[in-house]
This record gives sequence, structure tokens and C-alpha cells, in this order.
Amino acid sequence: MHGLVNRCIEAFLRSTYGSATWQKIAAEVDVHPDGFLTWSASPDSVTHAIVIASARRFDKSLGELLEDIGAWLSRQEQIRRLLRFGGANFEEFVESLRELPGRIKLVIPDLEFPGFVVLADAPGNYRIIADPHQPGLMRVLAGMLRVMADDYGSLVIISVVRDCIAIEIVLPDYSGKRRFDLSPIRLMS
Repeated sequence: MHGLVNRCIEAFLRSTYGSATWQKIAAEVDVHPDGFLTWSASPDSVTHAIVIASARRFDKSLGELLEDIGAWLSRQEQIRRLLRFGGANFEEFVESLRELPGRIKLVIPDLEFPGFVVLADAPGNYRIIADPHQPGLMRVLAGMLRVMADDYGSLVIISVVRDCIAIEIVLPDYSGKRRFDLSPIRLMS
């Protein structure tokens, strides 16, 4: 597994549950307690062991834990900002996900990210269908989608079945959007 994936899981566990909890999980799965280097790959079995041990420790299903990781990722301001460039509203954002695999490949060429299609079944109803990929990736994406729907102020229903995410936008303007500026820096006039 790409080191960036493992580093992300480690950062999620440290920031959400504390470094002491990370140390216990690392010891349980025989990973160095200092964690992962971003660009160093590890066997997929190491990543799976960390996720399984973490889910067990927090009494969550694997799907719940993976969605929590996705939600945490999209709350990181740098990532949130990149995601918000996907559109002015949640529907445009979902449509823009078609370009996500290519954009990721531009930034991190050696990260294996599945291709997927975004299908519009009816206005406000979408399905995201992925190529075969690492188990759990669609759960991470679903967690990100839930947070982004809130960020855009949309009320949505999201369900995940294997390699498919179904999205129903119930109310596109349910609540106020979070503020978003193209630049976080304001120039003085």
C-alpha cells in the first residue's frame, strides 16, 4: 500500500484518538510506533491489519471506521479547499468527481486509484461505480461525500454497496453553506 494511505490512517488515529492509542494499535499489529513515511510503501496486509485492529478497538464496523477516515480527511482544510474547487454546489461537486482519478494521478503518479463513473440516474440522483479496487475505498469516499454535502449545505442520502455509492440529493439548499473563498489570504486595500 502506498505510504500516503498508511500515513493518512496513522494521522487520523493520532488526531482523533490520541498518540497513545496509535502506539497501542501499532504494537498490536507490529508496526513501528513512529509511524509511516509518506512515500514508503508497505504490504497491503499491514494496512488491512491496522484498519481491522482499529475497528475492533473502537467497536466499529470496518465500514464505519473507513467512513470516519474519509470524513476526517475532508475536514482537513487543505483537502477541503481542493475539494470545494469541484463546484459551486453539491450537485456540481458530484459531477466533478469524474475527474478525480486523473487529478490524483497528476499529483501522486504512483498512487493506485481506481477509475470510476458518475451516473446521473435522475435529477439529484447519482451512482458512483468504481473499477475493482482496494476494499474499503468506496467507504472512505462515502465519508468524504457526507462531509462535503454538509459543507455545501445539502441534505443527502448516501448508501454504499460494494463498488457503488448511491447519492440522493433530497434538499440541495437545506442549510447554509460553509464559507469558501478562492484564496485564504485577504489583500489589504
